[in-house]
Amino acid sequence: MGTILFFIKRKKLLKDGSASIFVRVTFGKLSAEVATGKSVLPSQWVATKSRAKGNTLKTKQVNAFLDQMEYTLHDLTLQIQREGKQVSAKEILNRYKNLNVPKIGILALYAEHNQEQKELVGIAVALGTYKRHETSMKLFKEFLMFKYKAKDIPVNEIDVDMLKKYQHYLMTVRHNNNNTTVKYLRNLGKVLNMAVMKKLIQTSPLEELKLKIEPVDKGFLNKVELAKLAEKEFDVMRLEQVRDVFLFCCYTGLAYVDVHSLTADDIVEDGDRLWIRKARHKTSVMCHIPIIKPARDILEKYALTAQATGKLLPVLSNQKMNAYLKEIAAIVGIDKDLTTHLARHTFATTVTLANHVSIENVSKMLGHSSIRMTQHYARILDASIENEMLNVEKNYE
Repeated sequence: MGTILFFIKRKKLLKDGSASIFVRVTFGKLSAEVATGKSVLPSQWVATKSRAKGNTLKTKQVNAFLDQMEYTLHDLTLQIQREGKQVSAKEILNRYKNLNVPKIGILALYAEHNQEQKELVGIAVALGTYKRHETSMKLFKEFLMFKYKAKDIPVNEIDVDMLKKYQHYLMTVRHNNNNTTVKYLRNLGKVLNMAVMKKLIQTSPLEELKLKIEPVDKGFLNKVELAKLAEKEFDVMRLEQVRDVFLFCCYTGLAYVDVHSLTADDIVEDGDRLWIRKARHKTSVMCHIPIIKPARDILEKYALTAQATGKLLPVLSNQKMNAYLKEIAAIVGIDKDLTTHLARHTFATTVTLANHVSIENVSKMLGHSSIRMTQHYARILDASIENEMLNVEKNYE
């Protein structure tokens, strides 16, 4: 059985001259302490008895509170043991702090969070962000039913052990990879942080879980593959249109959501050059992109469509785009997983950096708020290394 000790800190007095009373719980070799919320004058404290002396009403009330607290802490220790869980000083105090906390379910809190997100869509929250949280809530709901046969669970009953079980569920039952699993857990973490702000829990148990996004190379098209794709003639119009939209993104670096909403208002003429000047949907950062000839040719190809719809390009849903891109890759003979996002990587790598465009300018065109974000897209190409080393070689001839 552990030990419970009440004590005061005489060097840190309150404004009225009294000292706060703390409790230290020790179990095994580890201990944890917390303020009791009570205080006494230092002269009234008897350290050997861990109680206040005197017959005043206040000291009697303080001692009665400490007696009750000590009894409750012992009872909580036995409760943890009966549950077959690991007993620790920290867990005992955590349970004590949660005794008087309102029992609000995590899913109820998540629903509240998502409603707030929904109301901010188009103002401060992207539609995709709201939808991802809806999916995250749905997955945690499925997990609770799968593992605990529960429709909801009080947020203060969620601990690191439960989060580890959820992590295991996502990776085994749902077959998610590490990075997707981490993203779902971090989404849940935002709701746990909301619970901390509402004082429903002291700290988020997610802080105890070590989560790490593993670097993933999503690939890009090299110069030969890009040309091969551009030169291919398609018999099916939908495939040709999807290819053209994909190429336009390769030549401009626009993300799917930004090319989907591209209108004539986003095109600015400056001298002999047309520019795309558009705030990125994801970050609201303005991007300034000169429209090079192959991109301009694609816009001219769909000029009549633009007049009829108001959209400059015939962009399908992201899901359909990615499905058709896989079909296109097979037809063209490109052994890569073509996606709308791979086009953005191709712009950053093959179209710009490989042609000696500075990373600072690439960052501006991509609409990034810092160059660190751009470095995620940048690759060091063998061709670039060779060109630079040829210059070095000249010094040794």
